[in-house]
Amino acid sequence: MIFTHGNKMKIIKPFAHARRSAFSSLLLSLSLSLSLSLSLSLSLSLFSGSVSASSNAKVGDFALLDHSGKFHQLSYYGDYKAVVIATQGLSGSGLAEDAANLSAVKRAVGEQNVKFFMLNPQPKDARDAVAAKANELDLNIAILLDQSQLVAETLGVTRLGESVIINADTMTVLYRGDTTSIAQVLPSLLAQDGAEIASAQPTGQLIDFAAKTAHQQVSVSYTKDIVPILQENCVSCHHEGAIGPWSMSSHAMVRGWSPMMREVVMTRRMPPGQIDGHVGKKIAEVAGLTSAEKQKLVHWIDAGAPMGEGTDPLPLMTFTDGKFSLGEPDMVFKVPAQSIPATGVIDYRYVPVELNLDRDVWIRAMEFVPGDREVLHHVITYLSSPADKSGSEQNKAAERGDNIGGFAPGRQPDEFRDNSGRFIPKGSNLLLQMHYTTSGRETVDETEVGLFIYDKPPAFVMSGGVAGQRRFLVPPGAKEHLLRGEQLVERDAYLYEMTPHMHFRGKHMSYSVEYPDGKTEQLLSVPKYDFNWQFNYRLEEPLFLPAGSKLIATGAMDNSDRNPGNPDPTKPVFFGLQTMHEMFFGFTTLRYEGDTPDGVAVEEAVTEVADDSVAGFD
Repeated sequence: MIFTHGNKMKIIKPFAHARRSAFSSLLLSLSLSLSLSLSLSLSLSLFSGSVSASSNAKVGDFALLDHSGKFHQLSYYGDYKAVVIATQGLSGSGLAEDAANLSAVKRAVGEQNVKFFMLNPQPKDARDAVAAKANELDLNIAILLDQSQLVAETLGVTRLGESVIINADTMTVLYRGDTTSIAQVLPSLLAQDGAEIASAQPTGQLIDFAAKTAHQQVSVSYTKDIVPILQENCVSCHHEGAIGPWSMSSHAMVRGWSPMMREVVMTRRMPPGQIDGHVGKKIAEVAGLTSAEKQKLVHWIDAGAPMGEGTDPLPLMTFTDGKFSLGEPDMVFKVPAQSIPATGVIDYRYVPVELNLDRDVWIRAMEFVPGDREVLHHVITYLSSPADKSGSEQNKAAERGDNIGGFAPGRQPDEFRDNSGRFIPKGSNLLLQMHYTTSGRETVDETEVGLFIYDKPPAFVMSGGVAGQRRFLVPPGAKEHLLRGEQLVERDAYLYEMTPHMHFRGKHMSYSVEYPDGKTEQLLSVPKYDFNWQFNYRLEEPLFLPAGSKLIATGAMDNSDRNPGNPDPTKPVFFGLQTMHEMFFGFTTLRYEGDTPDGVAVEEAVTEVADDSVAGFD
């Protein structure tokens, strides 16, 4: 993935989840056995209905944020009898009437398992204004923000005040017409269990699909429009030898995979690590496509992904993939080889590594190169003294959330910015908390760790922390089990990074700060948490936190059968170290005021404690 720092571009290679989904693996194997032409013709036929949805037409899956920043995906509501979506716009007439009608229908339907949404496909309608209007109307229905208008195109709506009723399980449009007709139509549809009812012609204000019209008049260019998007957002992971499951090596490859590209863009699966950019502080490395980029990609794919004129730039691209993405480390050590069985649950392993340092050092970065990504799930690195044989130092550091670096799926290398670093005193060793998951085959993992060392001490010292919750029970079937954790900032500090961590039931997580004067501020929102991509979100500018501030992590877990990653929705879930269990940690990276190299002593960096509790992330 390529991210930008201001006007500078930086390539960061995210770490792939060790266990790719069966669906992705199947697609990859099929791509090796089928010709691209056959793949394209088959795939496009499956998606052809997604751009013109009449009654009984199929629609493609999609995901949007609503006016409050909550994530919604159509397929998630496949257990509902019907999903009602009514278009609206702040500039259109009849909004108040449509909202009242839809709310009345929602109340009348009651417990009949129907999901109601409004859809705003007006790019000029700001989210704050939409939220204010929803509050004014006392609307208890989520308004989906369709800034790219691609969902409106997928649903085939053309007017404000138009409604569609969808079976989200089969992705079938059951009915379309004016919102005023829903009250009469919906009971019949429910009673007839999905039997077709004649659609009505909507009469509301026409929606201006400006981008679609422009791309119909002047076709999207593969070489001028599409390739730059791929180069900026995709190719760094999708090339030979990189972590992507297929290589964007040519137009033919991209065309063959274009239906999958459409699906992951429409459902916000790619690019990974997307946040709600409408709220919170500015993040230095933001993944995501603009509305214009999404429109170009989807419209080009819907047009058949043509090559057009010009030379294909993709085969001409070259890559210099070194082992370490940050360059050559000053010190590299191999973790002692770890034999991993084919099956079973593997307890955390605590592997000591002797550094043999004859002097104090300050590190500016740390990067891990997994030996076997399919089995190595995470590594957390702690300092220990030669005298500590019990791991008590690590235990205490884990309780504080304090470590000097780590590896997890999707996590970037640890880089300490602004002339800051972490102290490793002379004579110290490393203790690595390593978690492995079996893959069905025996293997040996030989992970390497690179340390990047300052020539002279930096100006500042970095520290770690965590806002988490350990005591919880997530009931079976719970779709939105709320959790909260706090971290008290006892001294003046600057916040640099936030790293949300949950397991497969993690749904969403947000960070906020409560200042000593009672004022609160939202810092980050991850509306769709993805266990496969555990990003450390770096603030564009460090945030000053006066002593007494509280960092707060709030989020939710989904222990229902609607969560495709849930190991077992019939069982309650507790805190635990294995992936089958759960965690709720909002990790942080801070620089405390006054923590300078001159004030750091060996005895402060390595402290023995008597504590047998162990924490980490799975």
